[in-house]
Amino acid sequence: SLEADQKAELAMKAAELSQSIEIEGKIENLIKAKGFDECMVYYDTDRVDIVVKTEGLTDEEVMQMRDIAIRETSVPVENISIVEITN
Repeated sequence: SLEADQKAELAMKAAELSQSIEIEGKIENLIKAKGFDECMVYYDTDRVDIVVKTEGLTDEEVMQMRDIAIRETSVPVENISIVEITN
């Protein structure tokens, strides 16, 4: 027996979570299309964390990943982190 405003707030939070999951998946797919087989993205409204399995990233690859994250979100570049996982 929730109040109408509580129901509306929960519905908004559910919609935001759904949108975040969709954005994470889109960023992951775009990065994988660049040739990275294993990639995970964690997106919050103010931060993007990209975890990618690689033998080493070039500056160009890092810039491509950041460009994808910037294009798909409104997160500033300083709040985008890329973490390399090596074999």
